[in-house]
Amino acid sequence: MPLGTFFLRRFSRVYPTLFIFVLVNTAIFSSTSLAPDLAAVLAALSFTLNYFIITSHTFVSIFDHIWSLCVEEHSYLLLGLLAFSLRGAGNRFVGFSLLLLGLTALATGILQYDVYGQNPFIVFWSSQVAAAPILISAGLFLLIGQRSRGLPLEWLVPLIFFCGLAARLFADVAWLFFGVKTLLLAISVCSIESATRFSRILFEGSIIRRLGRMSFSIYLWQQPFYVLARQGLLAELPALVIAICLGLLSYYLIEQPARTGLNAWFERSKRPNAVSEGG
Repeated sequence: MPLGTFFLRRFSRVYPTLFIFVLVNTAIFSSTSLAPDLAAVLAALSFTLNYFIITSHTFVSIFDHIWSLCVEEHSYLLLGLLAFSLRGAGNRFVGFSLLLLGLTALATGILQYDVYGQNPFIVFWSSQVAAAPILISAGLFLLIGQRSRGLPLEWLVPLIFFCGLAARLFADVAWLFFGVKTLLLAISVCSIESATRFSRILFEGSIIRRLGRMSFSIYLWQQPFYVLARQGLLAELPALVIAICLGLLSYYLIEQPARTGLNAWFERSKRPNAVSEGG
């Protein structure tokens, strides 16, 4: 897929829903103690909220979760720049380059947290560290993703996967909950085609796939209700139900129509150029 097409489709998937979410919640909470200021709103809309929180030392409770979306978009931008810069290189060279960048980011986070004892939010919410799982996974996919097919990994992959989850959930040192977790989950994801039964049980059910398609909208809309529940302003079960329902409404009324319409518009806008070039 051409880089331009990828980024346009990424924009159509993410930005309309994010824009509506930020504006609606800014208006709803404007007269409460949870109201974000203008700088926080602009940071949320410009995918810089993680650095806004780090530099201002101020959490934006109803938008805090957008830090991970910022990291994701920064990672895609970096991957796009690398793909363009290394477009003549082979997969092995690109894979090793991505792996080296990812391992550097991983080591940076472990060193800052385990050795220098820095604030975990400052360490792990910065894109130069938090991008490590995406970069390592991309590098490993280029290096071993296709080669893992046919290998006898049916039960080894789920073992690696659940060991990675355990490291994330129960460890309290970064070399485990960030380092080992990242490496194990990246290996399991890149080798998952060799574990067809595990993949089918865990990821290929119709309900799981449908939830995966709706997950971005649910991810966005759950945060205000999580905050309200944490502050005792709303019971946890009603908060969860309302958040999921709003996420589903957002998917069907905003995300899906906006993505379909924008993608169709992008495709139509390319046709006159194709015709003029052909003429």
